[in-house]
Amino acid sequence: MSTQRSNRPDAVRAVPEPSDPEVMRRLAGGESGALGELYDRYHEPIRRFVARATSDAEDVDDLVHATFLAAAKSATRYDGRACARPWLIGIAVQHLRRRHQARGRFFAALRAVAATRRAAVDPMLALNARGDLERALRLISGPKRIALLMAEVEEMSCPEIAAVLQIPIGTVWTRLHAARRELRQVLGDEA
Repeated sequence: MSTQRSNRPDAVRAVPEPSDPEVMRRLAGGESGALGELYDRYHEPIRRFVARATSDAEDVDDLVHATFLAAAKSATRYDGRACARPWLIGIAVQHLRRRHQARGRFFAALRAVAATRRAAVDPMLALNARGDLERALRLISGPKRIALLMAEVEEMSCPEIAAVLQIPIGTVWTRLHAARRELRQVLGDEA
C-alpha cells in the first residue's frame, strides 16, 4: 500500500495555538516570545478596558504596556486558569489604582504648596502651584529628582529604590535628604 502526499495547501494541518496556561508557563520560564504571544492575544481588550477606566487618558498605552511587563514579572504566580484575560485585567486594575493614588499624592502636594503660598482662594492657585513644583523639580539634579519621585510619588521604600537603581541604600538616603532640602529651598525662595 502506498501513501500519497498531497501538495495542496489545504492539506497542511494548522498548528493549534498554544493555550494561555502553556504561554504563561513558557513566559515564567523566561521565554520572551511568550510575552509577545500574550500581548498579541490580549493587548486590544486590555487597552479597551484601561481606556474606559481612565476616560481615555493620555497614558492608556503606558498603562497597557506596564500591565504586560508586570505580567511577565509575575508569570510564575499565574493561577493556571484557561484564559489569561481576567488575570491581566486584575494587573491593569492594580496599575490604575497606583496611578490614582500617585495622582492623589501629587495633587495633595500641590494643595500643600498652594496653602503655604497664599491664604486667599485663587482660581489659578492650583495651576501656579503645579508650575512652581514642576520648576522646582527641574532644578534638582536628575539622580536626586528620580530618587525623590520614586519615594514620594511611587511610594517605594529606600531598599526598593536602592535595588532598582542598583546603588547603596546610603546613597538613596543621601539623595532623598538633599532633594527634599533643595526642593524646600527653591519653593521657599519663590514664596
